[in-house]
Amino acid sequence: MNRIIDTHADDYALSENSDNNILTLCENGFLDSISIIPNLRIFESAVRKFKAVQEKSTKNILVSVHLNFMEGHPCAEISSIPDLVDSNGLFSVSWGKLILWNYIPFFRAKIKEQLKVEMIAQIQKCVTAGICECKSIRLDSHQHPHMIPVVFEALKETVYELESRGYAVTYIRNTFDPISFYHGKSLFSVNVLKCFILNFFSRRITKYIQSRGQKINYLCGVYYSGQMDFRIKNVLPVFQKKAEKKNRTVELLFHPGTMLENELTDEFTKTGFNDFHLSENRMIEYSTLQKMEIV
Repeated sequence: MNRIIDTHADDYALSENSDNNILTLCENGFLDSISIIPNLRIFESAVRKFKAVQEKSTKNILVSVHLNFMEGHPCAEISSIPDLVDSNGLFSVSWGKLILWNYIPFFRAKIKEQLKVEMIAQIQKCVTAGICECKSIRLDSHQHPHMIPVVFEALKETVYELESRGYAVTYIRNTFDPISFYHGKSLFSVNVLKCFILNFFSRRITKYIQSRGQKINYLCGVYYSGQMDFRIKNVLPVFQKKAEKKNRTVELLFHPGTMLENELTDEFTKTGFNDFHLSENRMIEYSTLQKMEIV
């Protein structure tokens, strides 16, 4: 019988310390999949370390491309994506900007094209590095902007272009974390708002994935984002029951890798993101994963 619940770590290739946390979990069999950030300086060394762990492991750890437009340098030529970067060549994109651009027709068209160019460059970088297979490409995004309509439209066009080249996209994250599955309040009220927004945008992605004949997933990791702790065990039976009924899978999304303050290079320009990267709560998520018992 196929597993219904998969454990996943986002933000691999964020920093050396963060990567070491995630690799330890991989080595000890606590993770089924990870997402790798393609556009930070640590990418190449992160790929080498992961390959070394994967070679020794009896478990095939799946890797998704963690498309990133929120921080760091682009993979595409800056001249081809001028509206996505600042004067220093660093990404200047935010959820607010993407939402605004989504509703301005002139900007929408050119932003969609620039996002597509960068998506293809990031995916190709992962394929060339040998950490992702061109016949089994998995996609999600850093901070979930692929859920925003203009970004999702760029993603669909990217998938179409890749598959016209003979590539195969086998997984696209549907960030749908059902609030009704939880009992009690979220630790952070902002997470409830995140769920409402992402769940609203997930409708079109659900239809798209279904049209491709691929399996839909539930995601557990937004409602408790920032502190996936012991409470997860209390909601897992609900997720499992609902997933079995709907013939879906459940992606348990963790951020179990912690950056050190001295690892904050000039690539990291957003205070809010940096606070999250450095948060001690990531070690809570790391500890939770070590105690998970999922069959």
